[in-house]
Amino acid sequence: MIPVKTHVRYRGGIRTRRPAEKILAALISERFRGQERPVVIAVGGPGGTGKTAFSRRLAGQLGDSTVLHLDHYKTPRAERESRKLLGSHPAANRLRTIRAHVQNIRDGRPFDAPVYDDRTGRADGTVPFTPGRINILDGEISVYRQFRDLVDFAVFIDSDWKTQLNTRLFRDIGERGYSREKVIHVFLQSNLRDFIRYGAEAKKWADVHLYCNSDYNLRIESVSRDLYADFEDLLATDLAAVDISGLILPVLTPFNASGEIDQKYFIEHLEFLAKAGVGRVLVNGTTGEFFSLDSGERRLLLRLARTYFPGVILFQAGTESLIRTKAEIRWAEEDGADGVLVLPPYYFAGAPESGLVRYFEEAAACSSLPVILYNFPKHTGNPLTPGILNSVPHFGMKDSSARLDLIPHTPRYFVGGDTHILEACMRGAAGFVSARANVLPELFVAMEAAAGSGPDRAAAVQETINRVCRVIESGDSIPRLKALMNRIVPGYPCHLRPPLTACDDTEIRLDFPADDPVFAAFQSCGKGVLCQESDPN
Repeated sequence: MIPVKTHVRYRGGIRTRRPAEKILAALISERFRGQERPVVIAVGGPGGTGKTAFSRRLAGQLGDSTVLHLDHYKTPRAERESRKLLGSHPAANRLRTIRAHVQNIRDGRPFDAPVYDDRTGRADGTVPFTPGRINILDGEISVYRQFRDLVDFAVFIDSDWKTQLNTRLFRDIGERGYSREKVIHVFLQSNLRDFIRYGAEAKKWADVHLYCNSDYNLRIESVSRDLYADFEDLLATDLAAVDISGLILPVLTPFNASGEIDQKYFIEHLEFLAKAGVGRVLVNGTTGEFFSLDSGERRLLLRLARTYFPGVILFQAGTESLIRTKAEIRWAEEDGADGVLVLPPYYFAGAPESGLVRYFEEAAACSSLPVILYNFPKHTGNPLTPGILNSVPHFGMKDSSARLDLIPHTPRYFVGGDTHILEACMRGAAGFVSARANVLPELFVAMEAAAGSGPDRAAAVQETINRVCRVIESGDSIPRLKALMNRIVPGYPCHLRPPLTACDDTEIRLDFPADDPVFAAFQSCGKGVLCQESDPN
């Protein structure tokens, strides 16, 4: 059974983070306290992600530990070349010898480990290896299925492909004397073909996922759910579980008069939302006009949100092509998103279900973040069906069509229609996504709290939301929301990029009775846009 992951984020800022090896050393020490036989830890992942350096640092933190470098177990170079194999292919490694030596480690028996010589292309020498209390297997093949039954704890390190290539260029040219052309050839075959085929699935089984940033700093991305539950108190000093439930707010994107992203007001809006109690935002969503942004702008917004918003950040990574979608998922991982939404490919409406299944499977396979499938058939022309949802591994589903009959077919359902929040939650939805919360965050935060406190309270809040929906209709919601934001955050720009046009009616007033039970909770956020019923005279 594949272990379910708990995705985590660091508490505090980057400068105060403890290194990943220190956190994991404390976890491993506590996890295996009292185990009599030697412990086997696998540190795997694609080439060029910093596995060897991390393994040495981890060993230094653990004490009474050893590192067995599996690169020394390659078959002779001449044999590999004749078969056109590279090191990430299982057949390029002495698998039986590795298994025998790992079994020796588990039994506490010393053995002679091979020493591979890059000059001769053979492992003609050996070195004595005496198992320690904790023993680290360093190498991409350490997490392959051939050794899973011998490993007590697995760490998977991933990174952006550019980081992997840059590492190989620096190491293989400088240390191994490879030409640039050979390095690129090795990278394409080893990292992008063989490892994806034989090693990438290990990501599902690993106990801990690490991500190597382009500056080679490692961060912990996820821990197996059972492990996190057992050692939450130990991890709580450094890490917090990412809570993707309740209200998710798709944040607006402000543009200045020149049509450029107005970073100042984007940041002020994020601060306004955080102050109102919003815990989760979606960047690059439909409300954020992702369709009008280029790739650099999308990434800029994500980086700004990660810097200035203290809560959970989701990133809409779906595009018109699988290649671009995968690239944006990688950006989301590298820039600190806590999860990604993925739309079906658009333009080619009515795509075959089998093709959509394959599209989502490949997108999900390249992500270590929670993947939320995004259903918006009005715009994509490709609705998510029970067949797709049942076939594709995914964290949850955001449904802008509010088809509540899809709830049983997804692990977590997030409704995208404000008038359906209460009904969806009563039927088991995990949360809701509301664009109108941009201007009325406290109302929707109140709905988030009320949904878990009983139907009577939630019904009163839902009725207020329904009245808001009659004024801010979905058809022109982005222009109207920007017009309202201009009143809430003075100076907030109302500009839009074509094909959207500005809202003609900026004099929007929403009237509520003086005894409205929700009114007091969000009265201040409207700055006069929202008001009580008053005597017209």
